[in-house]
Amino acid sequence: MKKSLTVLSALLMLTSVGAGIPAVQLGTTPTAQAAKLNAAKLANGKYSVKYAIYKTGTTDPSEAAGYFTTKAAVSVKSKKATVTLTVTKAGNQFIKAMTLDGKTATVTQKATGNTYKFSNVNLKTNHTLGFSLVVPMNGKEVTMKQAATLKFKTSTLAATTKVKLSTKKVKPKAKKVTGTTTKGAKVTVKRGSTTLGKTTTKKKAYTVKLKKAVKKSWKLKVTATKAGYKTVTKTITVAK
Repeated sequence: MKKSLTVLSALLMLTSVGAGIPAVQLGTTPTAQAAKLNAAKLANGKYSVKYAIYKTGTTDPSEAAGYFTTKAAVSVKSKKATVTLTVTKAGNQFIKAMTLDGKTATVTQKATGNTYKFSNVNLKTNHTLGFSLVVPMNGKEVTMKQAATLKFKTSTLAATTKVKLSTKKVKPKAKKVTGTTTKGAKVTVKRGSTTLGKTTTKKKAYTVKLKKAVKKSWKLKVTATKAGYKTVTKTITVAK
């Protein structure tokens, strides 16, 4: 009996996509960020973004949302975004294909939840998300087509790849900090709130020339930033 109720609940959920039973909306938990990213001007890189799935023609959340993970993966190259949606393990039982504005997704099958990838997606507009569903009905499997509205919550966009950063040992009286980072990153060295030096790298190795020589036991904060990457900061102590 328990199993039958589970299947029935899933059937009610899936057949309500686009015009059915209200449920929980994805992506309602706020995410703190140092600065919001511009969805229309993303640098090459990898990001995550929360989204909502609404019943078609409304802003009422669809129960289909419960069969998706809370974030989409976004990969940007040459100003074009590729978006990957992931369904849950339970969603694998029913969702067999997916389209976005009529374009068929590239599917990667996974036991933990299949992924559906779409290319050249505008993150700032709403999209029609289409489903091909296989559901049990009267002892048979029935294929159904349903649709919903997909909206990306661009205020939650966040880079997912950390910029690389390493530093070499710094000795007293040194007037530079050296190390390696992601090519094209900006490296800044501070002592407290005072900026001692900064540089933008043209290759992996970097050298930051300092305004004054450092003293033993000083603590320096070395920060690497690059568009499309998570910022990384390391604290180093000048040798005694």
